[in-house]
Order: sequence, then structure tokens, then C-alpha cells
Amino acid sequence: MGDAFRAGYYVSPEAYLAAERSRAQKHEYLAGVEYLMAGASAGHNRIAGNLFGELRGQLEGTPCEVFSADLKVRIATATAEFYYYPDVTVDCSGVSDTALFAERPRVIFEVLSPETERIDRGEKLRSYQSLPSLDACVLVDQHRVAVMVHRRIEGGWARELLTEQAELLQLPTIACAISLAAIYRRTGL
Repeated sequence: MGDAFRAGYYVSPEAYLAAERSRAQKHEYLAGVEYLMAGASAGHNRIAGNLFGELRGQLEGTPCEVFSADLKVRIATATAEFYYYPDVTVDCSGVSDTALFAERPRVIFEVLSPETERIDRGEKLRSYQSLPSLDACVLVDQHRVAVMVHRRIEGGWARELLTEQAELLQLPTIACAISLAAIYRRTGL
């Protein structure tokens, strides 16, 4: 995520959203503190693009749609707000054309990098899992074939690790399935 944009300085959610509209670089927002996002490698972008393309084709004609990393996800608790930029988001709630964020995503994908992996597997995953609408959070390793799927089950969350190119990432709640070979297309893995 990078260093705090304004360390020790509280920024309101409204000020963050207004500033984010005109910035050249993206920032995530965690309960009043903005964090500059790190740039992504070509491999990272290939994986995110592959996911986006596969999902876009499979979701055509359904109420669900896929969004790239430019759409934020808002998480609101009783005491704080958080805004993250997942690499790929599937939302089925009918996000408006003017929306700056989704509030009810069904599936979120994060492509892991050495700079973000600790946060993506930790605090960000826990924040995503607090969303009542979320069915799955998928963490995709960009340096080896490894996809960790966190699925909502009755009473909590289950994990599933996929490591073979021939395996399918099954997303039954949005009626999609993607092979790991398709996810890692053109990455050399």
C-alpha cells in the first residue's frame, strides 16, 4: 500500500472521496488515514486483466458485472469507513454509472505482490470478510501458480488452495468457473 499520505492527520471520508477524484495516483482510505498505492507490475496487470476478461464474458446477460481496480469498495462499520481498490470486483447489486464505489460486492480478487501480500492476506481480507454481501475473496499469487479462495460458509469462512493449471476456480454464487491456465495466461508460469 505504501506510506501514509498524511501520517497523523485525520481526513474525513468526504474529503478523501473529493480529493481522490482529481489525483493522478490512487490512495486507499483506512478510518481517516490515506495510503498511497504502489504501482503494479506487468505480470500483476496480466493476471488482473485475464480475470476481468474471463468474468466479463461469463457474466454477460446476468445482473452481475465485473469492475477493474479503478472502482473502490466501501466498508462501513459503526465507527469507521474504509475504501479499498480491489484488483477485480464482481457486484450484482446494480452499481450506478456515477458511483465511485461498490458497497455490496459478491466476489473480490486481489493479485498479491511482495509489497502488498501481508496486508492483502491480513487486514484487507478481514475487512472484506466483514461485508455481508461477499461470497468469496480470491487471492492470486503473481509469482507462482497459487490461488487461495476464501468462501463464505454457514458459520464462517473456508479456504481452498488451487495450484494446478488444469484446476478450475469455481464461483457458484455468480455461476462462473475459470481455469488457472486462463488466470495465468501470458505470465510464463
